[in-house]
Amino acid sequence: MSSTAQHQAIYRRWRAQTFGQIVGQQAVVETLRNAVRSNRVSQGILFVGPRGTGKTSLARILAKAINCTDLRDGEPCDACPSCVAIREGRTLDLFEIDAASNRGIDAIRDLRERVHYPPGELARKVYILDEAHQITKDAWPVLLKTLEEPPDFVNFMFASTEPSGFPAPILSRLQRFDLRRLTVGEIGGKLKTILAADGRTAEPEAIDLIARLAAGGMRDAESMLDQLLGTDTGALTAEHVREVLGLVEEETVEAFLDALVRGEAVAGVELLDGLEERGRDLGAFTEQAIEGLRLALLASLGRGTPSGLASAGPGALAAAARRLASIDMAHPGAGGLRLQLELALLAPGGAAEVAAPAPARVERPAVRAPALAAAPSAPSASAAPSASASRLPSAPPAPAASAARSAPAVHSAPGEPSLSTAPGARSGPTLALLLERWAEIVEVISKSPPTRPLIVACRPVGVDGNVVTLGFPETQSFFKDVADRRRPILEDGVSRVLGVPVSVRCVAANVEVAPLPEDPDSARLLTEFKRIYGDDAVDVGDVG
Repeated sequence: MSSTAQHQAIYRRWRAQTFGQIVGQQAVVETLRNAVRSNRVSQGILFVGPRGTGKTSLARILAKAINCTDLRDGEPCDACPSCVAIREGRTLDLFEIDAASNRGIDAIRDLRERVHYPPGELARKVYILDEAHQITKDAWPVLLKTLEEPPDFVNFMFASTEPSGFPAPILSRLQRFDLRRLTVGEIGGKLKTILAADGRTAEPEAIDLIARLAAGGMRDAESMLDQLLGTDTGALTAEHVREVLGLVEEETVEAFLDALVRGEAVAGVELLDGLEERGRDLGAFTEQAIEGLRLALLASLGRGTPSGLASAGPGALAAAARRLASIDMAHPGAGGLRLQLELALLAPGGAAEVAAPAPARVERPAVRAPALAAAPSAPSASAAPSASASRLPSAPPAPAASAARSAPAVHSAPGEPSLSTAPGARSGPTLALLLERWAEIVEVISKSPPTRPLIVACRPVGVDGNVVTLGFPETQSFFKDVADRRRPILEDGVSRVLGVPVSVRCVAANVEVAPLPEDPDSARLLTEFKRIYGDDAVDVGDVG
């Protein structure tokens, strides 16, 4: 009767067993070799780096090296009884502890009590604590004294992705080695070696795709390769990689990014429909889109391979990248990630929206400019600037009668020229013009529901050249912090209405905010804003 050998995961079969097999990390490897050669290995070592970069493997190899009976120029032989016992995990003198599970004070006390017993098989006892940053605050002091004065025959090795979780007294007693993310070429090279050893073939594009998806972690790449090889016995193709891992074709990603950058929301929504029908993972798609935008942005700056998106220019690409990067994929809220992607498509800033004619004035008494300190209490009819004199060429002209009825009367502060007497050729807008067009600005920016509460809560308080300063009530400074993160949307909306590019500066100021009318639309939008920003908005009162 034949028996079938148990399958062992690729990342376990191909785990590095000597320093020479470690991919990348040349500086760390050479430093450790020199320490072994000179017998100056520290009794407390910390390996820091992203997941899958070789932290635990280096700790095990170093444990072999300090116990090897046939050491070869700082390299363990991996053949002597000590090396074999460590490799096969059957020695009682090597303790590999998962600190995520054994993190409490009782587990550390037990370790401290056992550490003083001498080794029984190896020359030195070795304790490897993985994910050690998860050790509790109360447990660290128990270990501190042992790290200060460890027995001569004991070595401690810590591995962690978050060194900030270590108390300073502990870090001061450890030698730290930082491991970097691996490059696409380094990961791809090892994947080719694994495929050749297993008698499998793969398209170069497929290997490159896996290496890029691994984001610098060799273990992630090996796990993906293991999954892919188990689904097909033929040559590994890029199309098969995308199908199994739920990825989207590069052409589809580029088409979505083109719609995002150029403001073609309908085309982008149709692409999202197709992705959901095919069961693609929108989270992975969003990451692909962000990476594609990053590469296109670099290409527009003269670095990397030129692409069609690069022709849109760095400004448009950066604005689109900010909209995607602001999406919280871990907590997308009601509507899920699909709604967040649609909102990114609909946000102001696309080329199609910039090219569209400016919207007509909207009479909204709720969105009136704050009264200036030096303004007369009762403006006269003659003080209101005419629409033809105040509007910029980019906006369609309005009949004088209707403009006089809809435009609010604005008076200049002492020392500031009125709009009607300002020079004809100005490089930027005036505060008077900004106040006059404020209702339109609010209407345009309010088309993005998450941004509407921000623009409603603020008022223009100053103009310096092309820099517009928006003031938020000091009692609602939370809005100012959120507005700073959404400043590109505010800048797009103000620039479109005024017809000139402007920058926006947000400040907390003692501004007068006119109350909004009690209408269901305002209440719904404010509720939606609070829902999107979650617990951060708990202390924020209603706008007004």
